[in-house]
Amino acid sequence: MNIGSSTGELGVTRGYVLPTGSDQPDQTQIPIDSKLRFIETSTGNPLLHLAVTGMTPPGGYTAKTEYWSRLAPIKSRLITLVSFGFTNRPGAPDYPKEFRDWLVGGSVLATGQEASAQQWTQGIYQPTSPASALYWAVDPDGPLGRRIGLLVELGSAGELRNAIWYKMDRPQNGLIFQSTPSKVNFTQVFVGDTPSIDPRHIDPQGAWHHYHGVMRPA
Repeated sequence: MNIGSSTGELGVTRGYVLPTGSDQPDQTQIPIDSKLRFIETSTGNPLLHLAVTGMTPPGGYTAKTEYWSRLAPIKSRLITLVSFGFTNRPGAPDYPKEFRDWLVGGSVLATGQEASAQQWTQGIYQPTSPASALYWAVDPDGPLGRRIGLLVELGSAGELRNAIWYKMDRPQNGLIFQSTPSKVNFTQVFVGDTPSIDPRHIDPQGAWHHYHGVMRPA
């Protein structure tokens, strides 16, 4: 059984990247007032940008919402997640422009930012889109040997339709990341030469749970 390169085993940089004083709530998928980028590992080309609002969103945006901007087709076997804090604090004069500039140039989808433990379902998610790719990474929250999965659902033109997170154990507070990693390397899951969307091919011993939010055009 082949789950791809071992790059992910060494590809986690832990640590908080939120600006001091952020009003992070107790239950989140991705911390509020933060921005993330998925890049193609080999080239550094950006694939996805995420911007997450808190209680003071820019005009035209909703509080506590993830905005996913798809910049390029997701075709790489190796992708890297890098996270940042906003330079400007929410409510500052330059914050709305920084937020919008992070999303510009891509097709943007929005999804709720909060989740509870009860929204994590044990079992395998069955995609409904024409194309999907499953990636795995070391779970930044440990313990050693724990992994996470990210399933991206794609349309016929390679557009992002949804993103589904997997954890080997149901997070008790609904968090995908207990401590926000500044960098995580993801590797696409394969069985031989065939891509797999089954997290049991990441680890057959895990009682895999998934979180399926609902993405909508922003």
